[in-house]
Amino acid sequence: MKVRLGMVTIGQAPRADVVPEMAEVLGPDVEIVERGALDGLGDDAIGRLAPGPGDQILVTRLADGRSVFVAKRHVTPRVQARIDALDAEDVAMTVLLCTGAFEGLRAKRPLVEPDKILVGVLGGIRVTGRLGVVTPSARHLEQTESRWRGYGFDPVVVAVSPYEADAEVDAAIEGLRTGGAGIVLLDCIGFRRPARERLQTALGVPVVASNLLVARVVAELLGAAEVVKIRGTTERRG
Repeated sequence: MKVRLGMVTIGQAPRADVVPEMAEVLGPDVEIVERGALDGLGDDAIGRLAPGPGDQILVTRLADGRSVFVAKRHVTPRVQARIDALDAEDVAMTVLLCTGAFEGLRAKRPLVEPDKILVGVLGGIRVTGRLGVVTPSARHLEQTESRWRGYGFDPVVVAVSPYEADAEVDAAIEGLRTGGAGIVLLDCIGFRRPARERLQTALGVPVVASNLLVARVVAELLGAAEVVKIRGTTERRG
């Protein structure tokens, strides 16, 4: 019998860009139930959730592949509503598909908040050099640097969109190299494995993809089996 796992995106479900990669880590014994804070909303309604002066900015993906900016204060109640709905659907736990810091979220079942996992893991790794943080847009630079400094790190922060063309990557690599990054965090659930591999090859330092790290933690929590194909056979781990 499969374990049912809830996932809540701050955009629209399904997250066909990142959830399949996470599902590979979780294995076939996990049934993923996706819900989105912006599900069912048209462009006009989504536009009313846009950030204003002083708002904390979030960027996410719509079902048609477009990316949009929204204010955290507008989205948080909608995220909570999706968590409540998944609790009622009897999922084993719920995963928030956003690395932003949220306060006051409630759940009857275990709730996985990526921001807290990232802070804990990175705080337990000692490297030579600074923490490099790749944030999803130039609009995020100031708030992302402030957030990670608030966690006690000395970050070098660069901007690359996980949803658009990768023309920004070369500049980001140079910024991370010049800033002395000894480990790099892709600080958005939307970043995928190819981005990690490109940065890691160019910089020669560990690069953490948030969605994959969270999936591995969830797999451990669920006791899920990770399926690995070796020489045409299937071997279960865990």
